[in-house]
Amino acid sequence: MYRKGILLMLSVLLLVACWDERLYKNASVVTLVGVEGRVGEYKGYYAYPNNTAQQTEVIMAEGISPRDVRSKANLNVEQTLDLSELSTILVSDQTVKEPLYDILDIYFRDPHNPISIKIAITDGDVQPFIDLTKDLSGSAGGYYQRFIESSEENTYFPKLDLQTVGSMLFEQTIDIALPYIKLSEDRKHAVAAGLALFSGQTFTGTVLTPDQSLMMLLLMNQSSKQARMSYMWKHDGKEMPITANVIHVKRKWTVNEELRRITMDYQIDMEIEEFAQNHLYKDSIFKDVQQLFQDRVQAEFEEVLRILQNQKSDTLGIGRHIRAYHPNMFQENWRDEFASLQLVPTVQVKIIRTGVIR
Repeated sequence: MYRKGILLMLSVLLLVACWDERLYKNASVVTLVGVEGRVGEYKGYYAYPNNTAQQTEVIMAEGISPRDVRSKANLNVEQTLDLSELSTILVSDQTVKEPLYDILDIYFRDPHNPISIKIAITDGDVQPFIDLTKDLSGSAGGYYQRFIESSEENTYFPKLDLQTVGSMLFEQTIDIALPYIKLSEDRKHAVAAGLALFSGQTFTGTVLTPDQSLMMLLLMNQSSKQARMSYMWKHDGKEMPITANVIHVKRKWTVNEELRRITMDYQIDMEIEEFAQNHLYKDSIFKDVQQLFQDRVQAEFEEVLRILQNQKSDTLGIGRHIRAYHPNMFQENWRDEFASLQLVPTVQVKIIRTGVIR
């Protein structure tokens, strides 16, 4: 019996191992992927660190599908491409005029791929954006991941990743808006250019500016750590800039099924962060400044809603709200229904902090 116990313990020790062990020394660990082209003629770019040269290597391949592109790319590298550390996917704006899920499908089917991958749309071809990372000694994908997360914290991009995007692409009641990036004038770094609007799985061709993107996220009640807006204030024949930061947003949607109208009430609390004129403690100036922000936000809310309806892009998730609380009003062709609704925003701005000590 004692002998059998020893043999059993030895057998267990021999069997202990990681069934899915992957040795990075045997693979090229890709952190950034770029995709452009269309079905039948895709191009893929795979960026991975070259530890010897202290720079980023980029492999390009062509194929009829994203999976075929990756297979062809493996023919061009010394070690098999490993995407288990992938952090960012860049897709050309021309490519997403066809269903986005065609690109993302392979990333959901591989259990080794992370679900926290960031996705961004590029202005034109992907290659120049990939090439920007060649001289980096660190992670190429990490560069764009940090770039996107920075704009998320400033309420220019929504907080999305591969998992949330994938689930939303198959919903009829909400649409996605993805980070849109372009090259700087000197083509030496990337610039956050706004949000690419989608209707279903395809890019509408319309991009919200950064200011409009911020307004859309406020409409979604998704303000982040910072949500600043700046306007020119006119007083006594003079103009001067004034900047405020959003502290809190409270919203209430009221639906009138008979009129097919949604009244969208927003109360926005702000803090003044820049106002060189001073004297904000004076009641007349305080009310004038508060009214300025209220009028401008009201106008910009109306403009963003008009753009969303024209593009049949329900990024606010109004369809979710209607289907949950007013099912009689919901239609299967929701995007057409969304475009014809009466959306009436009303904004009340309250400055709760002036940022100065009187």
